[in-house]
Amino acid sequence: MFGTLNLISEALDVFKRAIDVRNRNIMNANNPDYAEETPELNSLYPVGVYIEQVRRDQNFYYVELRNRKLSYVSYLNERIGFNQNVEGIFQELAENIGAGDYTNRFYERYIDLMKEPTNDGAQSDFYHTAKTVVDFLKTKASDLDRLRSTADYTLGSYVRKVNDLINKIYKINKDITFGYAINYTRGEDYKNLLDERDKYLRELSELVNITVEEDDIGRVRVDTSKGFALVEFEKNKWSLEYTGGTLYWRSLDGKRSEIGSLLTGGKVKGALDTIADIDRYKGELNDIAKQLISEVKIPRANSGTWYLIKNVDSSTAVLNTYGLDGNLEFYDNSTDPPTLLTTISNYGTLSLNGLANAINTDPTLTGAGFSATVVNNPDGTFTLRIDNAGNYSVNDTGGNIYESSPVFAGTGLADISLAPNLRDDLRDIDFALTDEFSEFSNLWWDNTKGKVNTLIDDIASTQSDLRKELDVEGALLDSLNDKLTQMQGVSIDREFMEIMKLQRSYEAAAKVVSTMDELLETTLRMV
Repeated sequence: MFGTLNLISEALDVFKRAIDVRNRNIMNANNPDYAEETPELNSLYPVGVYIEQVRRDQNFYYVELRNRKLSYVSYLNERIGFNQNVEGIFQELAENIGAGDYTNRFYERYIDLMKEPTNDGAQSDFYHTAKTVVDFLKTKASDLDRLRSTADYTLGSYVRKVNDLINKIYKINKDITFGYAINYTRGEDYKNLLDERDKYLRELSELVNITVEEDDIGRVRVDTSKGFALVEFEKNKWSLEYTGGTLYWRSLDGKRSEIGSLLTGGKVKGALDTIADIDRYKGELNDIAKQLISEVKIPRANSGTWYLIKNVDSSTAVLNTYGLDGNLEFYDNSTDPPTLLTTISNYGTLSLNGLANAINTDPTLTGAGFSATVVNNPDGTFTLRIDNAGNYSVNDTGGNIYESSPVFAGTGLADISLAPNLRDDLRDIDFALTDEFSEFSNLWWDNTKGKVNTLIDDIASTQSDLRKELDVEGALLDSLNDKLTQMQGVSIDREFMEIMKLQRSYEAAAKVVSTMDELLETTLRMV
C-alpha cells in the first residue's frame, strides 16, 4: 500500500511539472524566439508515470532560413534609413528645390548678364547667385560629411554589439553543456537556455549574415556566410574590429583579415554600403563643383589672359581631333592700327602641349611678354591659358581662344569659391563677346544639368531599387515567420486543452490518495 502511495505521489509531481511546462508555453506565446515545448509522459510498471523528455518543437532549418532572410531585410532597412536622410539633404527629390534649382538660376542670371553686361543690377544678381551656388555645394557637402560620420559611428556600435553577442552565445554554449550534464538524467530540461540562444542568434543575424551548426545537445557553431568563424561551440570565439573605415575579423593569434566586402547582409553591411553610397553621392556633388570651376568663364576686355574655351581630355592629342583649328594671331596694341607680331597657323595640327611650346619658344612672343600654360582642370580635362600683362592681344580665327576669366576658383568641392576678383572682373566684360559666351553658357548649362541629374537620379534610383527589393524580401520574411509560427509557435487553445487533461489526471491521482487515506483510517479504526 505504501508503495502505491509513493507511486501516486510521484505521479502527482510529474503531472504538476507537465502543467508547469504548458503554463510556460502560454506565458511565452508572444515570444518570437520561443519554441513550443511538449512534455512526453510515459508509464512503466513498476516505475509509474514519468516524464520521458520535454520535447522542444523547433525546426532549426526554418529558423536558419528565417535568420538569413532577416539578415538581408535588416541590411535593406539600414541602407533605406540612411538614404532617406540623403533625400532630405537634397530636397528636390520631394520639393523640387535643390542643386538643379540653384544651378539653373545661376545660368539664367549668366544669360541676363550677357544681355546687359553694364547693368549694375545684373552684375549684382549674377555675383550673388554664383555665391549661392558655392554656398549650396559647401552646405550639402557638410551635410553629407555629418551623415557619413553618423553612419561611421553607427557601424562602430554595431560591431560592438556583434562582439557582445558572440560572447553571450559562447557563454550559452558553456551553460548548455553544464545544464545538459546535470539535468538530462533527471528528465528535467534546460530549454530556457535554448530559447535564449535563439534570441541571440536572431539578434546577431540582424547585424551580420551568419551560418549556424547545432550539435546534439543544442550548442552552436557560428560563422559568417563566407566561412569566418565567430563561435566554435564552447572551445573558441573570435571578434570583429572596425577601425579606419575598414571592417576586420580578428584571428585567435591577433591577425586581422578584411571582411567588409565578404558580408552579404545585416546592419553592419548596410552601414558599410551606406558609407559607400554617401561617398559616391559626394563624389557626384564634387563633379558638379569641378565642372563649374573648369568650364564657366566670362568674356574680358582687359584681363591679359586668354583661355581655350572648349576643354579637351588630352593634352597630347592633336587639337583637330576635337574639331579645334584656326590661326592664332598676336598683336601689339600700342600702335594704331595694332601691329601683328606673329601668327601660329593651323594650330589644330598641334596638341595643347605643342601649342604651348610653340608660344613659349617663339622669341618674338616671349620678348613681348607672352607665356602659355597647359592647365590641368579639376574635372580632369585640359585647357590652354595665355598670359600677357602688357598692351597686347590675341585673336583666334577659329573662335576657340578668347580673353576671359573663370567665375569659380578651387580644385573641387572642398575649396570651391568665387574667383577672388570676380566683382572687378564683372566690370570689365567685353561687350563684343557676350553673344558668343551666351552660346558657351548653354553648353556649360547642359553639362551641369547632366551632372546634377546623375546625382539626383542616383539617389532616387538607389532608394527606389532598395524599397522594391525590400517589398519582395520583406514579404518572404513574413512568410517564413508565419511558417515558423505554425511549426513551433504556441497555440493557446491547444495548451489550455492539454492543461485541462493534465489537471483531470492530477485530480484523479489526488482522489486516489484521498480514497486510500480514508481506507487507511477505516482500517486503523477496525484494529
